[in-house]
Amino acid sequence: MMRTAMRAGLLPAVLVALLALAGCGGEKGEEKTASGGDEVLVTVGGTSITKADFEAELDKVPPYQRREMESPQGKQKFLDRLVEMELLYQAALADGLDKTPDVKDEMERARRQILMRHYYKSAVQDAAQPSEEQIQAYYDEHPDEFGVKERVRARWILAESKKDAQRLAGRLADGADFAQLARENSKDAPTATEDGDLGWFTRDGYVRSIGVNEGFTNRVFGLKLGEVSAPIEVEKKGWALVRVDEHEDARTKSLAEVRGDIARRLAPKAQEDLYADTLKQLRERFGVKEMAEPFTSAATPEELFEMAQSAKDPHERIEYYQQMVERFPDYEQADRAMFMVGFVYSEELGDSAEARAAFERFLSLYPKSDLVEDAHYMLGALSGTEPPFQTQ
Repeated sequence: MMRTAMRAGLLPAVLVALLALAGCGGEKGEEKTASGGDEVLVTVGGTSITKADFEAELDKVPPYQRREMESPQGKQKFLDRLVEMELLYQAALADGLDKTPDVKDEMERARRQILMRHYYKSAVQDAAQPSEEQIQAYYDEHPDEFGVKERVRARWILAESKKDAQRLAGRLADGADFAQLARENSKDAPTATEDGDLGWFTRDGYVRSIGVNEGFTNRVFGLKLGEVSAPIEVEKKGWALVRVDEHEDARTKSLAEVRGDIARRLAPKAQEDLYADTLKQLRERFGVKEMAEPFTSAATPEELFEMAQSAKDPHERIEYYQQMVERFPDYEQADRAMFMVGFVYSEELGDSAEARAAFERFLSLYPKSDLVEDAHYMLGALSGTEPPFQTQ
């Protein structure tokens, strides 16, 4: 069973992937049989590796590596590797490595990482989907992104000279097939093998085998559907006969066509917002009690203000602003920090009660600040007596 394939048959990357396996078969001592509904391929100690186990592990291998395991020989090599991994796993258990402090710590770290990853995927990544209203709003606000220029799909025959092109044009007029004539006579080999197909292109876009050439495309766009051009000179290439096979007018893609693209574009922001909301809920659910501030306790007021301005999480921003006010109430930016506490509560978190308390504290601490009028304005807005605050 453990033949020479063990030495060098599989790519190193696959071996690395297989080292992540915790075991391939059933519990120790459990041997499944074909009569039990699952064919046993090999047993290692008391553990069976069944055909279902084998296929499940093979599915985890990246497609570009899996191609090497499609033959009977490749499958046998892969099975040998599974046996190797099971032997290493059983030996580690037999030697009590799972009981050693270092391994136990590593296993616990891996367990935590796996659980966190799966929780994030289920609670945030899979759950965060932009709403239909958000998708519609993005579509309405970005019309330029969904415009499609007028375009044509054409074929050509490239001749060495104008005389050669005219001769071929005569054959076309006599009923010769354009695609066959291109295949047999065009001097542009890449397109000749595809019956002269130039693909789709716009007036100002790239044309296969030609590049960007608006003089050429303007001539082509002047043709009717199915019409063959007179010989067109293509600089440094020769003379061409062109036929337009398909034409599409400029248009705007419908929302149905681009809904998936918009959803994917909005997904990161939706995930970011849901993640912030999830963290807030988890803080409330489990409680977070700061016992000390070892990293910010020595920060200068300038550093605290900068930390607050650069923090992405609004709760973190509020915390830094509040620390600055409490520790450095006379600092020249302390009044602005206190004002920003109320502003973040109001405009980012939508917490009117906390925002009102923060602005009232601001007015009490800094009655001569140049932001007093703004604070009164915000309090009025929170009470419904002033229009919403507008930032520049």
